[in-house]
Amino acid sequence: MKKLLIASLLFGSTSVYAAPFVVQDIRVEGVQAGSEMNVLAGLPVQVGKRATDNDIANVVRTLYSRGYDNVRAGRDGDTLVISVTQQPIITEVTFDGNSSIPNEALKSNLESNGFRSGEVLNREKLEGFRQSLVEHYASTGRYNAKVETIVNTLPNNRAEVKLQIKENDVALLKEISFEGNNHISSSKLQEQMELQPDAWWKFFGNKFASDQFSKDLNAIQDYYGENGYAKARVTDTDVQLSDDKNEARVKIVVDEGDVYTVNSARIIGDVGGMQEQLAPLLKEIQLNKNFQRSEVKNVESNIKAKLAEQGYANAQVNIHPEFDEDNKSIALTYIVEAGRRYSVRQIRFEGNTVSADRTLRQEMRQQEGTWLSSQLVELGKLRLDRTGFFETVEQRTENVPGTDDELDVIYTVKERNTGSINFGIGYGTESGFSYQASIKQDNFLGMGSSVSLGGRKDDYTTSVNLGYTEPYFTKDGVSLGGNVYYEKYDNSDDDTVASYARTTYGTDLTLGFPVNENNSYYLGVGYAYNKLKKVMPEYSRKKYMDSMNYDGSSFKSHDFTFKAGWNYNSLDRGYFPTKGVKAGLGGTVTIPGSDNKYYTLSADAQGYYPLDRNRLWVLSAKAGASYANGFGGKVLPFYRNYSAGGIGSLRGFASGAVGPNAIYIRSDASGNTTYHSDDDIIGGNAMVLSSVELIIPTPFVADKNQNSVRTSVFFDAASVWNTKWSAADKAKFPTLPDYSDPSRIRTSVGIGFQWQSPIGPLVFSYAKPLKKYDHDDLEQFQFSIGGTF
Repeated sequence: MKKLLIASLLFGSTSVYAAPFVVQDIRVEGVQAGSEMNVLAGLPVQVGKRATDNDIANVVRTLYSRGYDNVRAGRDGDTLVISVTQQPIITEVTFDGNSSIPNEALKSNLESNGFRSGEVLNREKLEGFRQSLVEHYASTGRYNAKVETIVNTLPNNRAEVKLQIKENDVALLKEISFEGNNHISSSKLQEQMELQPDAWWKFFGNKFASDQFSKDLNAIQDYYGENGYAKARVTDTDVQLSDDKNEARVKIVVDEGDVYTVNSARIIGDVGGMQEQLAPLLKEIQLNKNFQRSEVKNVESNIKAKLAEQGYANAQVNIHPEFDEDNKSIALTYIVEAGRRYSVRQIRFEGNTVSADRTLRQEMRQQEGTWLSSQLVELGKLRLDRTGFFETVEQRTENVPGTDDELDVIYTVKERNTGSINFGIGYGTESGFSYQASIKQDNFLGMGSSVSLGGRKDDYTTSVNLGYTEPYFTKDGVSLGGNVYYEKYDNSDDDTVASYARTTYGTDLTLGFPVNENNSYYLGVGYAYNKLKKVMPEYSRKKYMDSMNYDGSSFKSHDFTFKAGWNYNSLDRGYFPTKGVKAGLGGTVTIPGSDNKYYTLSADAQGYYPLDRNRLWVLSAKAGASYANGFGGKVLPFYRNYSAGGIGSLRGFASGAVGPNAIYIRSDASGNTTYHSDDDIIGGNAMVLSSVELIIPTPFVADKNQNSVRTSVFFDAASVWNTKWSAADKAKFPTLPDYSDPSRIRTSVGIGFQWQSPIGPLVFSYAKPLKKYDHDDLEQFQFSIGGTF
């Protein structure tokens, strides 16, 4: 006799029980032929297994949860019989009208809730998803959003599901009012909020969003906490919507409490024997001054960080404030539970299919077999990020099975393609059309070294460069870099610079020595061969040629150089940084065996200072100074002179258009020599550059793409002068400017845009010169398309 277990089992009402039995077969009734396996998949009862009443009840529950109706399960001999009323099978899920929710996000949510092709349609679950979507829109201020579910029934028990969405506009915030704020004005509290009331003069209005409103309430409470109101809190809010739900009015009720001072602070508990190291952290709290919540929280974070540096990875810190209501003061007690101290058994890497383990391991500062230091573990992650070999780097720790005081540190990386072959055509307002080709491998054979071969040609220059860098030439982190290069330069067609042609080839070798994570110094040697021709006779050039005993317009030189310098780098990333400083000092001098005798000195620094939490607003400032001179009776080669102007130097002025002017020498048929001043630039031996930029969010670009573009407003200044322009020169050319005067500064202001495009970096700027001199060559709009190798 067939015994049935009715679907009421699911609801805990009347039940029919059957004796346990071994299932020899399972029969499914009520579904189309061929779809039985969809019903059986994942059921808690299987053929050949013993089934109890509880197992069969679980079958019923499982099938109901999948969207089947009228589920019955029972025994027919040793066969389990399952009867269902099958809901349609979904053939397709589509949606339309979701402009504020990305398609991928909506699709992923639908699929995770069981709405995809091949799944059984659960209408109750579909309605629940619709309601949750409406609630989501309401949380973003779209109180009028409409979501309609459309089920199109098809033959053979199939169905198409469509979500028709009408988002409508976000409600405008028309008014914010406060209640209970007896000491801090409503206007001051409103300043702490991102949400602001709409007004006729605000072009786009201000939208009301529940999630941002919650953040603003926290910001109000934090503001009170920063001004001594230790007990202040938001006690109530009232959001009133207009009848059409297009406008919102908000009332915020606060309980300010009193202003408290901090009269003492101490650390107690299990501090892991680190009382002496932790005690100085309390200095951040200013005693007998008004309470500041950020100071209190910072000390808590610093205690945890200090303990984690010594292996206490899971330290707990509880803050216990003791209020003295008579004196309105607080005694702070930090109760510490250091917990167990951990050592590192292993450091492992995952995801590095190309990079060798030792390439990653050489970036580690945490060592195996030593106490865990969270600071060193995080530093390892930062160093892996800085290599540029990986798209993402994540780190985690795992307990070692069988021990309670050891951890493994695991770094998971996602490698990027570090090899490239590029061919490109670019155009710059300064150099005309340019053509470049390069092949480069940054992580050569997965060993961390870099190999490159590149060439470039534009209106003035043809160059080829072969380079190699080994970042870990020694185990101590000494790097080795070298280049072999060839360059042919001819600016005869440039009407802004005194022309000449030069052919150069050479090589250089540099060793870099790390001092710590941010500082390094370098030493290097080099050789350069220069052959010059078509050198137009010019006053300053003649001084150089006389010192070298050169005659005519063609000559050549062999120079050997030694260089040394120091670098500092704390930037958060290599491209488009938002925080940190990069600075350097360097010098180069020719050594015995050289035809020329000269030296160069340079110093530069650039800093980035974020102005908001998301680092979309950043203030950047940079400054640089360069100086060069000859020695031993020799004059600095004129092709080592400095000039300013152009992108990367002084925007708004043509490339190389700022500096002392050329004074050409002319001889008539009788041999008489005359001098002719020209607008062409010969350059000077000293230069100072400076720039201040305010980096702003790029309009109409999604947040996720802000890291690949950069918009800024800037102020540039530069001066180039000749320290060797003597009193005799001034007397000889009284009508010319004093080229030894560093105060002949040019300045400009403008807007810049950069984009790291698929074809290389694109740079655009528009600048208006503020301070200029007669005959300066201006170039207000400048751009460069295509990368240089």
